[in-house]
Amino acid sequence: MAMPDPVSLANRTLRAARSVGYRGYYRLAAANYDRELLARRNRTPAGTFRCYEPLNRHGNDAMLAELAACCGPSDVVYDIGANVGIYALALTSGATDRHVVAFEPSPAAVKRLWRNVRANDLERRIDVLACGIGDDSGERPFYVSTYPELSAFDRASATRWAAVVADVRSVPIRRLDDIVLEDDLFPPDHLKIDVEGAAPAVLRGARTTLERHRPIVFVESHDEGLAGDVPGETRAILEALDYEIHERERYWRCEPR
Repeated sequence: MAMPDPVSLANRTLRAARSVGYRGYYRLAAANYDRELLARRNRTPAGTFRCYEPLNRHGNDAMLAELAACCGPSDVVYDIGANVGIYALALTSGATDRHVVAFEPSPAAVKRLWRNVRANDLERRIDVLACGIGDDSGERPFYVSTYPELSAFDRASATRWAAVVADVRSVPIRRLDDIVLEDDLFPPDHLKIDVEGAAPAVLRGARTTLERHRPIVFVESHDEGLAGDVPGETRAILEALDYEIHERERYWRCEPR
């Protein structure tokens, strides 16, 4: 009888423990948001604000710290993949003239984002657009994951780390170029992109914005459990637009030459 592989057994044990911990946290967060019980203080490198997350989120986030450091006091930041708004809240809490446009396709996350915005009286400095950003416009299936932060337009992204798809919703998706042109928004000084592997599609739909306004781009470098070469595609698009890529651990800072 073959002995079990110790490494494989350890990995399964780790995945099981992570699954239990995540599910417990998400249940607690859902109850707090739904009842608006406690808007606790959340401390980040960019600023402190109140939110309904049970634990301190992004308290040591290197990308958030670097983004905040390169933002001017009245800059415009597009937060693409805003989730519940931690980046948007942090970037506006410490700079009274800074403006953030937060893009989020998940209906559940948008509701939570708005509750966090209202808890900090930031309705005038954070715009929330309930849509995904990609290389076309229309409606697309959105895969709601049992780990909400993995929810995405791609089923593979939504089922990483032993998560499963809990629901499939049809949500709007738009090109960033169309939004900048049609919606009378201030053009971005900075783009933050955290879209679970969809960064190439976001950038393909933002070519004119990148060419004309030359924002600094911060992008999460996702590749774990995803099909295709997402980092390679992302790099090719940015370099073709004459951006220089500075690789950090888990993210890139991309600047126009």
